[in-house]
Amino acid sequence: MMKDVAVVGLGPAGRALASRCATRGLSVLAVDPRPDAVWTPTYGIWADELGDLPSAVVRARAANPELRSFGVHPLERAYLVLDNAALQAALPLDGVELRTARLDDAQVTALRREARVVVDARGARPAGLRTDDPAPMQTAYGIVVPTEAATAALQGAEALLMDWRTDWSEHERPTATPTFLYAIPVGEGRMLLEETCLAAAPGLPVADLRARLRRRLLSRGVAASAVDDPLDREVVRIPMRGRGAAPPSGVLAVGTAGRGGHRITGYSVAHSLRRACALAETLARGDVPADADPLDAAERLREIGLRALLRLSTQGTLELFEGFGRLPAARRRDLLSRDTGAADLARTMWGMFATMPTSAKAELVRATVGRS
Repeated sequence: MMKDVAVVGLGPAGRALASRCATRGLSVLAVDPRPDAVWTPTYGIWADELGDLPSAVVRARAANPELRSFGVHPLERAYLVLDNAALQAALPLDGVELRTARLDDAQVTALRREARVVVDARGARPAGLRTDDPAPMQTAYGIVVPTEAATAALQGAEALLMDWRTDWSEHERPTATPTFLYAIPVGEGRMLLEETCLAAAPGLPVADLRARLRRRLLSRGVAASAVDDPLDREVVRIPMRGRGAAPPSGVLAVGTAGRGGHRITGYSVAHSLRRACALAETLARGDVPADADPLDAAERLREIGLRALLRLSTQGTLELFEGFGRLPAARRRDLLSRDTGAADLARTMWGMFATMPTSAKAELVRATVGRS
């Protein structure tokens, strides 16, 4: 018997959609190599993005994380780290037929013989990540340490969403690809300290990030023993344009398998959870959209932002995020949200540009419209 929906991939985007479709009475087939596995990445969202999910999915909370560039900018917005097992439990697969398999594109397309709608949620690199991937990539290397061991790195902040200061380098004005420190609580008296390259093509090597993180933390007084023998480690590689290719023929793509990721920040989970509700409602009405996340004007603006990030110097990047830090809280939300419309996003980008010094404005214009 034909299913209403087949979802391939049970990461956050796929599981959320499969669960939301099932609760709306649709018959669902879900295919994944390990359908019962608990997700391992650290997922963070803003508290106002939690939606109808229960508070049990929250593992840790930072009430007012900061951004630091040339100045200190409290972001005035609570940030949450999710408990992956609890989040999966909050997205039950009751009534969903589970199939254990890893499918290639042809096999995904073939599911159209079994389901009215086939959805690809296998992520940006369904065949696996490659270290030589030339696409724009966000890369990060992080360590988990006891909270007391991280105090020196935080320098008075509760948490750091982005600390762009350049103590990752031995040079006073470095010219290498810029990186920032991401420092957030992850529960049970532990902190994640992560050196992150927001975007580079190809991605900055993990070995470089590890060396930068060590230098930054030691320069701030974090004990070498905590840095070299952490409680845990994390490596992140996020293709900033998602898969960067059309989905298999006749298939919808959600999450980072399509355009569900944020091309400036790399974030995708909050949008994937929210988009699952809307898409499930659409499918339950019997409608099938041509594209789960269309290439609209706002997405084209985010692509312009990514283009600038890939070309800006270290100094230019710091000036850009100093401008971001000076924005009103509502405008900062507009830039960070994957669901912001083109008009609000354009106003936010202009607001950042308007506060930058003349030399930084000129560099940003060249980075945005000039030749690569």
